[in-house]
Amino acid sequence: MLCLIPTGWLVAARPFHNSGEQQVRKLKFTGNKEFSDKELAEAISLSGSTWLGRKLLGRELTYYSADAWQMNERELLHFYRSEGFLNASVAPPKIKIRRKGKKVDITISVLENDPILVDSVLFIPSGTNPDTTATGYLSEKRKVVTAAPGKRFRDEDVWEDRDKLTGLLVDKGYAYAGLEPRILLDTTSYTASIEWLSDAGPLSYLGPITIEGFNRTPERLIRKQLSTHTGDLYSRSQLNRSRQQIYQLGGFRIVSFRAQLSEDKKDTIPISIILTEAPRTSTRAGVGYGREDKFRAFVEFRILNFPGSSRHLSLYAKHSALEPYRFDAKITQPAVFSPNSTLELASSVSRQKEAGYDLLTYGATLSLLQRIANNITGAFSLYYEQVDLDTSSVAIYSKETDLDEYYTKGGVSTALIFDNSAPKFNPGNGFILALNLKSNSLIMPGTYPFFKYQIEAKNYTTIGRGSFILASRLKYGRIHAFSDNGLIPVEERFFAGGSRSIRGWARQQLGPRDDKETPIGGNTIVEASIEPRIPLVGSLGMVVFADAGNVWTGDVGFSFAGIRYSAGAGLRFNTPIGPVGIDLARPIMDIDKSWQFHFNIGHAF
Repeated sequence: MLCLIPTGWLVAARPFHNSGEQQVRKLKFTGNKEFSDKELAEAISLSGSTWLGRKLLGRELTYYSADAWQMNERELLHFYRSEGFLNASVAPPKIKIRRKGKKVDITISVLENDPILVDSVLFIPSGTNPDTTATGYLSEKRKVVTAAPGKRFRDEDVWEDRDKLTGLLVDKGYAYAGLEPRILLDTTSYTASIEWLSDAGPLSYLGPITIEGFNRTPERLIRKQLSTHTGDLYSRSQLNRSRQQIYQLGGFRIVSFRAQLSEDKKDTIPISIILTEAPRTSTRAGVGYGREDKFRAFVEFRILNFPGSSRHLSLYAKHSALEPYRFDAKITQPAVFSPNSTLELASSVSRQKEAGYDLLTYGATLSLLQRIANNITGAFSLYYEQVDLDTSSVAIYSKETDLDEYYTKGGVSTALIFDNSAPKFNPGNGFILALNLKSNSLIMPGTYPFFKYQIEAKNYTTIGRGSFILASRLKYGRIHAFSDNGLIPVEERFFAGGSRSIRGWARQQLGPRDDKETPIGGNTIVEASIEPRIPLVGSLGMVVFADAGNVWTGDVGFSFAGIRYSAGAGLRFNTPIGPVGIDLARPIMDIDKSWQFHFNIGHAF
């Protein structure tokens, strides 16, 4: 029988430096096929450290001795066994003396042998009142298990499966459910059978739901956010959903649900909701510097429950080189039609100063935001804007002779986003798919009628056991003009180049330009990027990337012959709110050979 030991059970401290010990200079492994040297090094206490590694990367010194080796040998064998390699063995290390006996290079030889594979997974009712209905439900959901037949047996997978399977039962009303694995090992065939002993307990129902800690938000509105009610089957996921929907009201700093479980496993479970209200008024401000927007600053003032209920008011001001000034006022009404719908009315005044244009806009937008599912959100907006354009800032080409200095825009826009990427600020898995549509002056009044659409896909995949993340994206956009002269407002056209576009060119500098090198913008855009994100040490990582794309004018659309390419590399430093980084890139296979330097907060995509 295979005994499961959590990988965190054995935690060994780094050996102290005593007399007779030798500093470890280099550490390497041989014979390892399933795991990299880096993964094995992270499993033990010994580590190599050079002067450069200590000074630049902050690596600690470790020391070799007979006692230290015995401890590290146990750590390495424990790692292999927790990963299913029960017959792995470690040979005595090969020691190479350096610096007159003060330092050593260590080579550790590993013989992995064949791993244990999962042969079968069974669900068996247990406890004082075995429930075959519960085990039948788990059998139907067996696809959720990670330690599945044919997979390598891993301790971590088994414990994760226990949490997932228990969660499934809890969401079906078995609030007191518990599962334990029984592992049957066949040393002849190198297989293991996993028997899940399920003590489901009684079916439980929600009892009275009490709410405390609210003063400004009406209780009826809070209860409207609940997705489960008294008398319903107990479900942890529905309670979590209710908690999230109450938090979406925006008026609470803390939303806590407490299920009053009892030792005698009563079938009715009262729920207490404890709220802590956020301050009614708040102010946040920030300053920063970017390669493209130069010095930037913003300030935002918020008033909750304005003028009552759950509405809130936001006043926002911003300055940067690209947007010398912007002022927004927005009233938000959460839970307008359902717990997951929000209505926003916003007005704004903005001065935009780009390489391809300089203009002033002011207008208003009415938007309905809807969370359709856990990973899907949608938006529908009505907008109206007045534009004051500095026509001398716009590129000149044949169709622009009649460009107006003052014009209006009015129409509808919609957006649909699927996002299952995680974690949020530095995704390592999942993908994002975004679709944006805009109809201008076709339904509402405006000077230039057009239809604009854009679709963008981003994918994130962790390669190996965290060796690096492969990120990629693809974007396509198109504008169709419906006026007789075919004009499209310059700020609505597509531009390419910059830190979040094709990085071999400066902002808006890729694509057609006039005789004065002013960007014209285009009706069609295509962009694609691929970027391995490689961890180095601690919070420091690097990226290498290749970008491709361009912008095209006219009605023909894009051509493969017109696509231009760039490549480069950069550094990333991870912070709690996302990475900060620098990129250096240049065009390739192109007559333009100039280098571009970019400084980013967050990834390029």
